[in-house]
Amino acid sequence: MNKYSYKKIKKKTKEVKIGGLGVGGGNPVRIKGMLKSSLQDKDNVIREARRLEREGAEAIRVAVEKRGNAKIARILKKNISVPLAADVHFDYRLALDSIESGFDQIRLNPLNIYRKKEVREVVKELKKSGISLRVGINSGGFKKDFPDAESIAKEMVKIAADYLNIIEKEGFFDIMVSLKTSSIDSTFIANKEFRRHFDYPLHLGVTATGPFLEGIVKSSLGVGMMLSSGAGDIIRISLTGPSWQEIRIARYLLQSLGLRSFSPEVISCPTCSRCNVDLPGIVDKLRKELSRLDNTSLPGKIAVMGCVVNGPGEAYQADIGLAFGKKRAAIFKKDKIVGWTDENNALRDLIDEIGRMSWK
Repeated sequence: MNKYSYKKIKKKTKEVKIGGLGVGGGNPVRIKGMLKSSLQDKDNVIREARRLEREGAEAIRVAVEKRGNAKIARILKKNISVPLAADVHFDYRLALDSIESGFDQIRLNPLNIYRKKEVREVVKELKKSGISLRVGINSGGFKKDFPDAESIAKEMVKIAADYLNIIEKEGFFDIMVSLKTSSIDSTFIANKEFRRHFDYPLHLGVTATGPFLEGIVKSSLGVGMMLSSGAGDIIRISLTGPSWQEIRIARYLLQSLGLRSFSPEVISCPTCSRCNVDLPGIVDKLRKELSRLDNTSLPGKIAVMGCVVNGPGEAYQADIGLAFGKKRAAIFKKDKIVGWTDENNALRDLIDEIGRMSWK
């Protein structure tokens, strides 16, 4: 791993669009979600897509598994405004169906759609329609074992490079690439190595991350490491869980890295025996109150601390915050205490104080 250090890669990627959404170039790191509902249940598909859009998905991926599935794009476009990406495997005709049905991006997997004639036919239609392509390689598509993380990473980059060569010969360059495994190390190495040679935007993710909590940890580490190294233009968090939770985690991840800002950052302590208030309950209520307010008029950082050990210091470093003591709390704004309140009224008084100020 020494060869693949965490030193940032400064190479800037080109811009590629998914519909009207710019990815790469000077655009912020984007968030992609994926529908998990059966496409046969159209009402549920629409509900899920709307939820993803509300949560902040900027593009939505749909698995087009068989002929006829692609028609879902026409239904979704009447109900949501975010662009749609068709996830296609095995049968290149599904990609042609998806282009005709109005998808904004097509994903092809070089491990199962690899005949040059078929790839060229899809590229010809993409070029004609002005639709972008994602070349997506997942380690699950290999039918062999690899001795170590570097071996599988190098194989993925080689396959991607060979596939890009076929596509580029057709004069098509509206491409982004994803190289995913279920291992943080091999995913990291593959994406870093790819970025050393190509300037196509990278779609980041760690695949098959496992159950919910394990998936959050693995996704946050893997995607976070890659973003911190300078690689990555759009992310999709993959969890064995509801699709809307993947979008929230993606937002938290980007905000924690300072790459995007979606809502106030709430800083709260882990609590200990010194804490004499229901801090988890207070924080939960605060988040619900904040969700009802206009983000453009809210502070960037809000602290809610449970005791006097670190509470005042953390609150001082936030734009505004509460630090609880025994049955009462101090309201801090930057480096000043602006008031005291009791335990029962602390949250209401904090919200009132936030509302009295302009945070633009």
